[in-house]
Amino acid sequence: MTDETKPCPVCAESIKAAALKCRFCNTDLAAYAAEQEAAVERVLFHGHPVVHQTFGHWVVTVATLGLGGIYFWFRSRAITYTLTTHKIEIARGLLSTLEQTIELYRLDDFDVHRPLGMRLLGLSVLHVRSSDPDMPVAFVQGVRGLDTIVDQLRECALRDRQRRRVTTFVNA
Repeated sequence: MTDETKPCPVCAESIKAAALKCRFCNTDLAAYAAEQEAAVERVLFHGHPVVHQTFGHWVVTVATLGLGGIYFWFRSRAITYTLTTHKIEIARGLLSTLEQTIELYRLDDFDVHRPLGMRLLGLSVLHVRSSDPDMPVAFVQGVRGLDTIVDQLRECALRDRQRRRVTTFVNA
């Protein structure tokens, strides 16, 4: 191989470095590279929800002289969200945990809710509905920047459905 040629990633034949399509196996190299990139799982968010998720949490914390804040801190640490380009994982519990997973290709619909108390703090709730019989409904709440993550999730869900060749049937 020289600087002017490269191997085809599918058939390994020598093709020009600037080629857009392999002349031997007729593979579209840009589409193949995009497909390979979509197959790699990337983490969009991993962490816990914020401690004070609503304005009411702050009121309770102040009214109880900080004891409510300790309760909300433990409650926040008991939940871990992992949002990737292929799945949504929700782990609940401090000492023993229960992990629930929804594959993105199973997502039917999701909404972003912005109640007033959360909107004052710049937060929102992601309400997910899926075709997964073990987890038909899930909520992701108390995550900063959830609006941008939702847009990425929507694109990743569509890409994952195309990659797995999954179609949905709508009852009309």
